[in-house]
Amino acid sequence: MRAYIVRFLLALSVLAIVALGANICGKKLEDKKYSRRNVVVARINEDLETYIRNTDTSLINEEAMIERVFYSRKGEWDKLYGADYSPKTVTAFLFFQGKMSGGDMSFNNGGQNTIVCGICPDGNYMGVAIYEFAQTGYSGFLLLMNITLILAALIVIVYGLYIYAAVIVPFNRLSDYPERLSRGGTVEKLPETKNRFFGRYVWGMNMLADKLENDRNTIRRISDDHQKLVTVLVHGIKTPAANIKLFSEAISTGLYDPEGKVNEKDAELAGKIEKNADEIERIVSEAVDTANAAIFEFNPDVNPFYSKEIEDFIREEYTNRLKVNRIPFNVEAEGNPLIKSDLNGVRRIIRQLMDNAIKYGDGNGITLRMSKTDEGNLISIVNKGKPLPASELPYVFNSLWRGSNSTVVKGSGIGLYEARFIARKLGGDIWMRAGDNETEVTLLLTSL
Repeated sequence: MRAYIVRFLLALSVLAIVALGANICGKKLEDKKYSRRNVVVARINEDLETYIRNTDTSLINEEAMIERVFYSRKGEWDKLYGADYSPKTVTAFLFFQGKMSGGDMSFNNGGQNTIVCGICPDGNYMGVAIYEFAQTGYSGFLLLMNITLILAALIVIVYGLYIYAAVIVPFNRLSDYPERLSRGGTVEKLPETKNRFFGRYVWGMNMLADKLENDRNTIRRISDDHQKLVTVLVHGIKTPAANIKLFSEAISTGLYDPEGKVNEKDAELAGKIEKNADEIERIVSEAVDTANAAIFEFNPDVNPFYSKEIEDFIREEYTNRLKVNRIPFNVEAEGNPLIKSDLNGVRRIIRQLMDNAIKYGDGNGITLRMSKTDEGNLISIVNKGKPLPASELPYVFNSLWRGSNSTVVKGSGIGLYEARFIARKLGGDIWMRAGDNETEVTLLLTSL
């Protein structure tokens, strides 16, 4: 966005510089033109005054005088000073003893191509001369150029605003979508658009979202099966391993000897058997830990952020989805405190809680509550609907456990387990409270 604004202002600045430079050059050319024309006028006017000075005033005729001084020498004036700077026509009006000859005095005085000059031989004001020049000035060109540059600036502004509205604004809305996809979880699809710039992009990103969602579901299902398999194996191995240890201990103490004596060789073998049973239990425990770590690997990246960022994230992710499902949504936030934690980790937790609120609520409303206490920052998701029985609440955060309200809802039983896993990695915790026709899940964030 900043780069676009800089380039846009740069384009306008270039046009402004071109306009300024052209006007300065035009002004200098105009000044040069007027200066040279003044020289020509002064020279012709001097010849007129000489003619009057050397001629009997009673015999002077303006037309004859102008013909003698200017028109008969027009080629000479044009060659000497240039046709652009030499007058096209000259008219004289003379005054003798308060009388005027020469007819009508109505003329255009002081135009861009007109110079009026007094005729004053020997310092006596005796008339005026009007010099008309051809329309060869730079004013028309400058006016046309300025109009063109103004139109160009308007085109740049209109086109810039069009690019901003049609490209920049939609791109800013779309640019963070790949990052949202990479965070995992359910991401609402981009709305279809006929925008010729991003239509195929939106279509492709929605296809990618579907593919990633299917892949995540497949991986989640495989992970669930893997964890269930490991759990079954653990329970299947632990019991025989414990029995083996009991039997080896009995042998080592001579419990099965008819005389109750301890056989040294049997005791030695029993010790080796018990050692191997301990090794089996250790390997089983490592397998469980490795399986859980592979599924819920999370390394906090702690940075400060404001609670408003969480609210903005929830609104961006879920507003359209809640509108489609006609679920009222409300935010109750106390101030905008600074939180020092992992924003992406918090988002993963909140996304899981929101998804559960949508799946298990009755659609009558979801509320996001945020507040700050002495213990830390509290973020709660409250959804309307029949809550779980109190007897099931202690188990909701167990891995692979699903409540009695999940019979018709798809799930794996590890979402809340993962949420608590991340919360505790962040130094906080998470708990659930069942109220009158509502369920509230609260996340506690403490500064790391």
